[in-house]
Amino acid sequence: MAHINHNIRIPHTNGSSQDAQGHWWEMLSRTQILIQQQENLNNHNNKEQQQTKKKKRRGNRKAQRLRRSERRQVQKQSNNKNHMAESVIIVVDDNDDNVEGEQQTQIQTYSLNKHLETRSENKRKRQELNQDNIDVSRSFSQLSISQGNKPKRNKRTTTTTTTDETNNQLVKVVNGQNQKENDNELLPMNSIQRFKPSYLKISDQGFKQMLSNGIDNGDEIIQCLNTDEKLQCVRQMTEKTNTIYYLDLQRQLWRDYYDHGMRENQWAPRVSKSFAKQHYTCRTYGFAKHQVEKHLQTITRQFHDRLIELQQSITQLENNVQQWQPYIDPAILCNAINTCVQSAQQRLRQQVDYKRKMFTLDSNDRNLITKFYDFKPNDEQVQLAKQIWQTTANILKTQEQEEILRKRIFLRRLPSAYDKIINQSLDYVKPMLSNKVLDKDRRASLVSNYSKTITQYKFDFMTLTLDTIQNVIRGHQQQLVKLQNKLPQCCNQMLIEAIENRRQAMEKRHELYLKHKLHSF
Repeated sequence: MAHINHNIRIPHTNGSSQDAQGHWWEMLSRTQILIQQQENLNNHNNKEQQQTKKKKRRGNRKAQRLRRSERRQVQKQSNNKNHMAESVIIVVDDNDDNVEGEQQTQIQTYSLNKHLETRSENKRKRQELNQDNIDVSRSFSQLSISQGNKPKRNKRTTTTTTTDETNNQLVKVVNGQNQKENDNELLPMNSIQRFKPSYLKISDQGFKQMLSNGIDNGDEIIQCLNTDEKLQCVRQMTEKTNTIYYLDLQRQLWRDYYDHGMRENQWAPRVSKSFAKQHYTCRTYGFAKHQVEKHLQTITRQFHDRLIELQQSITQLENNVQQWQPYIDPAILCNAINTCVQSAQQRLRQQVDYKRKMFTLDSNDRNLITKFYDFKPNDEQVQLAKQIWQTTANILKTQEQEEILRKRIFLRRLPSAYDKIINQSLDYVKPMLSNKVLDKDRRASLVSNYSKTITQYKFDFMTLTLDTIQNVIRGHQQQLVKLQNKLPQCCNQMLIEAIENRRQAMEKRHELYLKHKLHSF
């Protein structure tokens, strides 16, 4: 039947052709009809599913591939740098005490990580030691005078304990290490709080040692504080004493500010940014009168409240000490606490005193600018005065760079920019030193020679930089002399004195600022 249907012949007549075309489905077998109906049903269901199914949006695929490619390139470069920075450490010990002037070099070679070991940026795993590694790719800056920067640790609170044989042990807990200090205006009450020590976050052994250094017989305190209850009681009392001294410093600072405002009758004088930039002065150096009064009242109230709490703690301590074994005199313990707190707040007192002095100098600087404009100078005189003050500011800024660079050289804390420049220039040398055909002793000798050359190069580079800075200072000074010679031609004696007084005030203020910066460097 199927054979007959496949070989059927349709006549060419119009009637027969139309009849065959109209009844073509009757010529098919039952199986073919069922298959065709099933296919039509499946196609219909697929179309309905495609219409009801929502289209997923996955973003711009082209941009995603581009970003993925860039990340792979950065990952590859980082891995290459990691390989170049991990292998053999050469420790060079130079002895310059030779009578003949020869330097004896002791070289110790330590093998570090595999050169072909890959490390991902997202994984923080310690590299395994490999004693068979002979590659050299350590940064040459670490072999020279430049001390490598310590890795930054994301800690909100950092405790530092300093012990001196002649002085008391200072414990400083610094909050917010990355906050930038503003030297042009008086900071509010919670700004210098980062210089306030904390006694609740240090170890028990450190706290005992700190108290024992405050008195002559410090071992008695260590023997007495033999339980957690005793230690916690003394900790709380020490923290309260610390808060009392801190609030007292704050109260004195705000009282000085209030007295100065009442005496000068100036409260929070503000100027525009353009005016402060043109005259090289601070935009503001104070607060409004109601703010000062509010802060002063708040600190005074807190001071009295904490003082009452401290007196209650002293009374409780005197009662508890009677039952302590071994016994310790409460007066000796209180004396040790006071000595410890005052010693630890030394930097805090220095910071408050610096703020007080800078506030006075800023106020004086603003008054000198006001006196200059009280003479009603013309545009030419104002422009000449601004040029003189600008040149003076350039001299002071360059001198600051010179002193900071000298301090860095003395402390061997050179800027990281110098190390990067040298490391980039030596990238082509490291693969040669990593060649396996080099003997270990020969490789160590070459690395030692490179290290000495780099050290000398850095010293020469620093010397050249200092010489450049000094030449810049001399250039500014010559320009200042030329500007000062123009003063008699267009200014009277009173204007000249006003300009010179303000210039000297700038130098005096910068001297205090630089001294404080170098002291806390």
